[in-house]
Amino acid sequence: MKQRLIDIITTSAEITETLRICEKIALPNYYLAGGAITQCVWNHLLGLPLLNKVKDFDIVYFDDQRALTESFYETQITRRITHSIPVDVKNQAIVHEWYPRKFGHTITPYQKTEDGIASWLPAFSIGVKSVNGNIEVFSAYGLDDLFSMTVRPNKMAMSEESYLKMTDGFKRRWPEVFVLPWNVHHS
Repeated sequence: MKQRLIDIITTSAEITETLRICEKIALPNYYLAGGAITQCVWNHLLGLPLLNKVKDFDIVYFDDQRALTESFYETQITRRITHSIPVDVKNQAIVHEWYPRKFGHTITPYQKTEDGIASWLPAFSIGVKSVNGNIEVFSAYGLDDLFSMTVRPNKMAMSEESYLKMTDGFKRRWPEVFVLPWNVHHS
């Protein structure tokens, strides 16, 4: 399934260009991750244009030394891309500092980029990056939910209220998505 994912996302010039730029500027332990990856696959499965309803590219990285800021990297990427899709760059080393203000509860500091990705919904806990020109995939919970268009809760860093709000939006944009209830038991 990883190769299938790579085959799908590499048909997007915007994604491959963004990955090349992130690699070129040496963004530490980065991934283009989350919504854009999931939405591209869902759009592909439904026969829609690959970037249909993709509003931005989430780019996550990890720099606990904070040598350079998120806005610095965002500017470096934005200046180099030739497409019009905005990038949203987040340092996973500092998420725990702003998370309580945004979501109302604390989280444990992440130790690496992959920890942040693993806190997302399983169908969205997927990141891709370019390493020496080759695409690498990180999938915290595998790719089954992604390719079956299944959304299940991840209670690690999300409230039921947030889950319901997010899944309502998914169902509006992709009626074919299968949303599991918050109280579903899963491993």
